[in-house]
Amino acid sequence: MSKPLLLIDADVVAYQACAGAEKIICFDDDSCFPQCSLTDAIAAFNYKINFITETLGSQNYLLCFSDEGGNNFRRALYPQYKSNRAGKPRPVALKFLREHFIKAGGSGVVLYPCLEADDVMGILATRPDRPHVTIIVSIDKDLRSVPGVFFNLGRPEDGIQEISIEDADYWFMMQTLMGDATDGYPGCPKFGPATAAKALKGVPKTIKDMWPVVVAAYEKAGFGEDYALLMARMARILRDEDYDFVKQEVNLWVPE
Repeated sequence: MSKPLLLIDADVVAYQACAGAEKIICFDDDSCFPQCSLTDAIAAFNYKINFITETLGSQNYLLCFSDEGGNNFRRALYPQYKSNRAGKPRPVALKFLREHFIKAGGSGVVLYPCLEADDVMGILATRPDRPHVTIIVSIDKDLRSVPGVFFNLGRPEDGIQEISIEDADYWFMMQTLMGDATDGYPGCPKFGPATAAKALKGVPKTIKDMWPVVVAAYEKAGFGEDYALLMARMARILRDEDYDFVKQEVNLWVPE
C-alpha cells in the first residue's frame, strides 16, 4: 500500500519558520529592527517538514501555498475579509522564503489562482480520483470542515483525526453561525461556539436539515437568507465540487 500524500499548509510552516529565525537588532539602545537570515529560515522550514514527514511516516507530500496576488475570491465577495490584518507586521523573510520554495519546489508545490492554502488542501483532499490517501496538515481549526483525514500540527499529541462528511458539514454550519474574528467576517450576531452548538443540538448533521436552522438564526437577528449565504461562503473551505479546474474558477456554494 502506498504511503499517504501529506497536504501541508506551507503558509503556516513558512510563517513559523521565519518568525522563529527572526532576531531584533538594536542600535544605540534606541532604534531596533527585525533581522532574519534567509538561510536560517530555510533550515527552520526544512526542519519542520522533516518533523511532519517523520511523525506521519511518509515522504510523499505537497506544499500548499496561498495565492497572494490580491485576487482572493472571498475578498471579492466581502471586501472586509481579513481587512483587520492590514498594516500588521509580518516576519521580514516571509516573502523571500515563499518565493524560494515556490520557485524551487516544482511539482511538489501547489498554488491555485485566487485561493488560499486551506482551499487548495480542501480541494485536493476531496478529489474523487485521488490516487493516494491524503492527510491535511495544518494548525487551522477551519480544516475540520473538510471530510477526510486531518493532523493538527499545533497539537501533534492528538494524532491523526478522521473527519466524516457529517462532522465536516456540522463544523461548516457551526463556522457559518460563529463567523471568524481572525479572518474578519462576523457570522451571526451574538453567536459563539456554545450558542451555535445549542442551535444545532439534536439537528441531523446534513445540510438539508441544518441550513434552515442557520437561516432562522440570521432572520431572528434581523438578517435575511442572502446574508446567511454570504457568511456561509466566507466559512466554506472549498472541496473538489467547489472548484472548476478547466476555468480555474470557484463554484460558489449553494445549499442543497
